[in-house]
Amino acid sequence: MTKYFVGCSGWRYGSWVSCFYPNTLGPQDYLAYYSRVFDLVSVSVQATQSRALKRWAQETPDGFRFIVRVPRQTTDCNLLGQFLEGLAAIEEKILAVVLQVPATLKLLEGREWLDKLLGTCVYHGYSAVVEFGNASWFQDITYNILRRHGAAIMWSDRHFDPVVTSDFVCLHLSRGNSNDQALIDKVKEQAGQEQLEFTAITVDSPDRANKVLKMLGLPERKYAGPLPAPLLPSKEPWTGRVVMCVDLNAFYPSCEELREPALAGKPHAVIMTDQKRDRITKGVVSSCSYEARKFGVRSAMPLTRALALCPDLVLRLVDIPYYQQVSEKVMGVLEQFADALEQASIDEAFLDCTKSAAADPYEYAARIKAAVMEQCGLRVSIGVAPSKSIAKIASDFKKPDGLTVVHPQQMEKFLAPLEVGRISGIGPKKQQALKKVGVETIGQLAACDVQKLMERFGRNGLWMWRVANGSDDEAVQPREEHVSLSTEHTLDEFTRDRDRILVYLSELVDEIYDRLVRRGYMFRTVGVKLVRSDFTIETREMSFTDLQAKRESISSVIEQLLGRFSLDDSAPAVRKVGLKVTNLVSINEEAGQIKMQKTMLDYMSMPPSDI
Repeated sequence: MTKYFVGCSGWRYGSWVSCFYPNTLGPQDYLAYYSRVFDLVSVSVQATQSRALKRWAQETPDGFRFIVRVPRQTTDCNLLGQFLEGLAAIEEKILAVVLQVPATLKLLEGREWLDKLLGTCVYHGYSAVVEFGNASWFQDITYNILRRHGAAIMWSDRHFDPVVTSDFVCLHLSRGNSNDQALIDKVKEQAGQEQLEFTAITVDSPDRANKVLKMLGLPERKYAGPLPAPLLPSKEPWTGRVVMCVDLNAFYPSCEELREPALAGKPHAVIMTDQKRDRITKGVVSSCSYEARKFGVRSAMPLTRALALCPDLVLRLVDIPYYQQVSEKVMGVLEQFADALEQASIDEAFLDCTKSAAADPYEYAARIKAAVMEQCGLRVSIGVAPSKSIAKIASDFKKPDGLTVVHPQQMEKFLAPLEVGRISGIGPKKQQALKKVGVETIGQLAACDVQKLMERFGRNGLWMWRVANGSDDEAVQPREEHVSLSTEHTLDEFTRDRDRILVYLSELVDEIYDRLVRRGYMFRTVGVKLVRSDFTIETREMSFTDLQAKRESISSVIEQLLGRFSLDDSAPAVRKVGLKVTNLVSINEEAGQIKMQKTMLDYMSMPPSDI
C-alpha cells in the first residue's frame, strides 16, 4: 500500500500568519512549527545554504520529508554533483530532487543532457523528479530514459501525463484549480495499479493540503491554536521548580555502537531471542537504531517482519548486564548536575535542578548533554519544565539529541495543541475514552470540568486534569532501589602494568568519596571493574562487616581487589578502569535513624522507553 506525503511548496509565507502561524511566532521558527503539522515540503535550495540545512535537519521531526528543487542554473553534471553533495545535512529526509527542464529545450537536443543529469542523481543516491517545460518530451523515448534511472515525471494540473516510470509519484497542484478531485482520483487509481513506494503531493496553502488529505481519505491536520512554547523565547524570570527529564536516545542500539563503532549509521536492532548470535532466525525487536526506524522497524516487532521491511538489518542479542553498566555510568554523570536524581528506568532519569539551573535552564541542560556525550559517548534528549510530567512531554518533543525548554509562563501555550496521548500514562484505551467525551488535545483536557472527569475516570481524572493544567507537583524522588555510585576512566594507552592501573584506580577515590559525602551515604561494598582491550568486562568486590564512612575504607581495599585480576601476558590488556560502591546506607538526620538502601534494580525484563 502506497504511503502518501502531503504538504506545501515552501513555508516562509508571512501571509500565513494568523490563519496558520500564530501571531507571536517569528519567521525563524516557521519550519519547526510547519513540520509538526505536515510531513512534507517542497523547497528551492541554493548551494550556499549548508548552515541552514543543518538547522532544518535539527528542527524537523524524524518522519518529516523534503522535496528539493535543483537551481535552474545547475545545468551540468559537475555542478549538479557539487549541489547534491551539499545536501548531506538533510540527505536522510529527502524524498526526491526536482530537475527543471527549460521550456526552450526540446527532446532531440536535450535527451543526452537529461540522461547524464539523471545518472548523476543516481550516483549520489537521490531519486529524481523531472519537470518538463516543453511538450516534445512527453513520449516513449523520454519515458525509457526515466525508467532506466528510476526517475519520475512531475505530474501537475498544468501538465498531467499519468505515466508511471518509477516506484513513486509526485504531483503538484497549483492554486485555484477546480479539478483537484479528478486529479486525486487519478493518482489513487494509479497507486492502486502500480506497486508504489510513496506518493508525494504538494499544494500552495495549508488549507488546500487539508482538502487533499480529505480527498485521499486521510485525517486532516490541526493547526488552529497557539504555538508550542519551546519555539518562543521568554524574557520572564523562571519561577518555581526546574525539572529535567533526560532520555537516552535508542539506548540499547547506542550501547552496541559504543563497543562496535562500525554499526554507527547502519540499520541495526537488538533482538530478544533464545538463539545464538550467528544463528538468529526468530525473536522480537527490543529496540533499533534510527536508521532502522526509517524502514518501519519498531520495538516489539517480530523479527520476521523487521527483516521483511529491512533485509540488511544487522542483529545483535540483548545484553542487559552491559546496558546496566553503561546506564550506571550515565547516571553517575547526571548525578553531578542534580540537586535530586530519580532514575525512572535504565534509559531515563528526572533531575531536580532548581538550585543549580534557575538562572539559565537552557544553558544548564546543554551542559548536561555535552557532559554525557563527552564522558559516555551517548546522545540524550532533554525536556526542561516546572514539573516531571511536562518535562517528560518536552523530552519527547524533539528526538534524537533534542533540547526543549518549557518556560513556566508558556506551559499553557505549549500543552494546548498537543494530543492527550503525549501525556505519559494516557494510553490508546484512555485516549479513546477521552475522545468519546470530546477531548483530543491537552488544551481540551485542561478546560474540562474536573468533577466530571473524576466521575468518569476516578482519581485518574484528577491526575490527568492536573497534568493538563500544569499543576502536577510530584516531587523528583530518588528511588532507593536504584542507588549505587560508580565512576570510570578510559586509559590513554592499553596496559597490563599493575602499578599503573592501581594509580588510575586511586585517582577515582576522591571523586566517588565526595559524591558519597554529598549524598549522605555510608557503604558496605567496594568494587573494581576492568574493561579489557577485547571489550570483556571483569569485576571484583569486597564487602565489610560493618558500615563504612571513611575515604580510607575505599582506598585500602583497591590493591587487594586488583590482585584478584589476571594481568600477565596471556590476558588481554586493560583499556578502562572503574570503581563502584554499593549496599549504600542513607543517614536520615530528621529521624536519627539509618535506613538501608536496596541494590540496583533488576532491569532484565524492562524494555527501553525510547520507542
